[in-house]
Amino acid sequence: MATASISAASLTRREDIFASVFPPASFTTPTPEATPTIGVLSSPGKSFGGFNHTNQVADGAVSFNRNWSTATRFLTLTASEHASHDDRHAIREATAALQYLWNSPSSRSDLVKWYNHEVSVHYSQFVLPSLGAWHNPIASSNALYVVRSTIDILENAQELYNKAPSAILNVIRDASQRSAIESFCIQTRQGMQRLFLHSLPRQRLQKTLANVMYQLMETSIQQSRESGKCAKSERCSCKVTIDDLSFTALHTVGLGGNLGERAFAHAVHKLLDGPAVERRCFEVDWSGHESVVDKLREWIQSKFAPFVEQCLSKLTGNASLQLTESEITQFVTMAALKLGRQRTLSLFDYVKSWPHSQGAVLDIKEYLFFGSLTDKAHVCSSFTNQLQNRFLHAGVSTNELLSIYINVIHTFRLLDARGVLLDKVATPIRNYLRARDDTVSIIAASFLADVDKNGAILHSESEKVCIDIALEVARSNLEERQESGTLNWNDMDWVPDPIDAGPQYKSSKSEDVVAYILGLFEQADFIKEVTNVLAQHLLHMVDSEYVKETRLVELFKTRLDASKLQAAEVMLKDVRDSASLNRKLKQRLAHRTNPPATPREIQAAIPQEGIPMNELYERFSNGTTHTQFLAIVKLVANKRDNVLYPKRSRLPAESPVKKTPSHPEFNLQVLSSFFWPEMQSRDYEVPSGFYPLQEHYSTYFQQQGGQRKLQFKPALARCTVELELEDRQVREVDIPAWRGSVIDAFASERGDAVPITYNSSDGLTPQQLMDALRMDEELVMDALNFWTAKRVLYQCAPGIYAVLESLDMDTGADEHQEQEPAESISAVKTQDAMFQDNAPTFSIFIANMLRNGGAKEIGGMMGITSMLKMVLPTFTYGEEEVQYLLAEMEGRGEVTRNGDLWSAK
Repeated sequence: MATASISAASLTRREDIFASVFPPASFTTPTPEATPTIGVLSSPGKSFGGFNHTNQVADGAVSFNRNWSTATRFLTLTASEHASHDDRHAIREATAALQYLWNSPSSRSDLVKWYNHEVSVHYSQFVLPSLGAWHNPIASSNALYVVRSTIDILENAQELYNKAPSAILNVIRDASQRSAIESFCIQTRQGMQRLFLHSLPRQRLQKTLANVMYQLMETSIQQSRESGKCAKSERCSCKVTIDDLSFTALHTVGLGGNLGERAFAHAVHKLLDGPAVERRCFEVDWSGHESVVDKLREWIQSKFAPFVEQCLSKLTGNASLQLTESEITQFVTMAALKLGRQRTLSLFDYVKSWPHSQGAVLDIKEYLFFGSLTDKAHVCSSFTNQLQNRFLHAGVSTNELLSIYINVIHTFRLLDARGVLLDKVATPIRNYLRARDDTVSIIAASFLADVDKNGAILHSESEKVCIDIALEVARSNLEERQESGTLNWNDMDWVPDPIDAGPQYKSSKSEDVVAYILGLFEQADFIKEVTNVLAQHLLHMVDSEYVKETRLVELFKTRLDASKLQAAEVMLKDVRDSASLNRKLKQRLAHRTNPPATPREIQAAIPQEGIPMNELYERFSNGTTHTQFLAIVKLVANKRDNVLYPKRSRLPAESPVKKTPSHPEFNLQVLSSFFWPEMQSRDYEVPSGFYPLQEHYSTYFQQQGGQRKLQFKPALARCTVELELEDRQVREVDIPAWRGSVIDAFASERGDAVPITYNSSDGLTPQQLMDALRMDEELVMDALNFWTAKRVLYQCAPGIYAVLESLDMDTGADEHQEQEPAESISAVKTQDAMFQDNAPTFSIFIANMLRNGGAKEIGGMMGITSMLKMVLPTFTYGEEEVQYLLAEMEGRGEVTRNGDLWSAK
């Protein structure tokens, strides 16, 4: 009550201030029933006086006053209600008075104004104090109660104010008389609605109504019984209702109209910008991989739009109101934009889940279709921020970076086939990948990796290969692509370049994933790394058709500078020629090592039905010359039309032939050293059985190749080792030959001249193996670690190795721990190894350059690094390597530093 009194006092002060500038209209109170007019005495012959004289003007004023008094007395409001309206006589008099007053436009207006004033006075004194809750902010939890209470209070007040006019209408049957009273009721009702509306804080009322409408719609849509079914259906059947708030009552008391429409519009916008979209019905389609925007559009058209039409009809009182197609489209656009923004917040997760997240990406594509350039910029900036915060850091492996980069290419090419968005978001990933030292090597290895039908990497170390790149290479097309800068005049689908395209748009819009991967680095650097990886790959293959490798080189030729791939083509030719040479050498070696066939063997091979001579000779070509074969055939067979049949004669007894032991299988690869990368050149002793084979191959190659000679490099050799132990057999395929030489030193029977003898009780030390095999310590330790991890060797004492003949041998507590196999040493020299080998040459060049040319900086156009790259073709390094060389030279006293300048002493 105190709040209401304070509010009423403040309202009175505001009215006084307003009245001082704009004086209010002066209304008289209803007079009691007037005394009848009896006239005046008239004087004969005079123009006035007498009882029979009438004054029409005075009579009109009296009649107006009498009717005015009758009407206003009947309509006057008391403290809580009208005067008694049950008296039919009073109602008939008031009806006649209203009809009399309504005939005059001036009295009609005055009567409406008077009654509105009467209502406003009564409203401000007796109704408005009960609405004091609106003078303070209304809590969201209490908003519905306040709104419903306000509607009840205003409906009761309106019913009170309409009681007298309604009583008059109830007794009138004449249509012409009834229309006048109805017109009065309509005008007074409009005045009441304006009074109710302007008596409440407009902004607070609108926000409160919008909040209540939103809460009721949100509750109804969340509690819909159809939500569980809609998630698995192609249509959404959820309904939106507002049962706890009467829109008709809002319109009746004047809280509808423009204010109600604006409040409802805010509620609808907030609903479509949240709960209407964030439901199970419109979750990402992970199974069908389709967009849910069509489902959302159908729900808005069939369920939501009719609900909005119904609510607006009640708020405005227009029963025939219908939404236009453009208005429904605006609802669809609003919901699709919200759905797209919601999906954009998790775009990085969808990129990681590609292609299973194609449905979510299509939702974002619809968002970009409905949106503007600002929305496209929002997608790019949001995804870039997600990349920076969650992905572009040292904790992510290069393999994963490359996989995500490929997924980004697929995702953004689906979002924007023109490639504009991809060009904007790929820049930070490209820059970060270029900064990784192992990016080029992993890409090159991935191009050469073998992938099975299930997408698994074959015969390769998974941490050094990106499987997604390998799959893209397998699917890549070898056909020559049309130059993107050439205009195709026959292209009927040509469109101009988009206005938001970047500078690299023309060069990238037709590229596939492989082209994007190849474009990460400069062609020269990439080709150099690919050549090294291809060389390492070819060294591990023997007697193959090299189909994949040939296809890969052709792929590079269509996408890179073909003139720089000569080394790769020569390497492929070398391995093919080597495979052919191996077949010829094996045949020749077989003739030398295998004894000629005996007459009995040839006779036993001839069937009774006969056999062609060429077919029979192929069976005995190894070890038997054609001349020997023809001589034996004359003894054991009859020839008819080049078909041999067995003779029935008995052959003399044969003396036993001593078979020579077979040699191990031996293959070689002849490499053109000028075109292959620099290889490891470490020498060591190989088992003695290989030396005769090397001699034989070398002699034959020299006979076939003219002046060329073979130079064997044991560091590149690989072998297959089979071991016979007490309780098992161990077979290791395609391992470095130094591992075979080391394990051969532990053999119990040796036929070579290597000065080393293995005794199981004494074992062998790394130093003994290094001295006997003339092998580097790095190779010896690599082999010992490898065989120890394979549980073939063990340390019987610290630094002493012996053969683990049986797995149940007690080798000591420390040796029961499993060890990881050592990583194989690459046959191709690494960049660091080549840098260390050439470091003395680089240092001499730097010293002479500083001595003759004066002090120089490391960087810059005429700096030390640029001069090295300009003069020395073998220097392919950067400023960090130059800094390392200068620091070494400074330690030796060859150069001095003065700030950023380096000079020779």
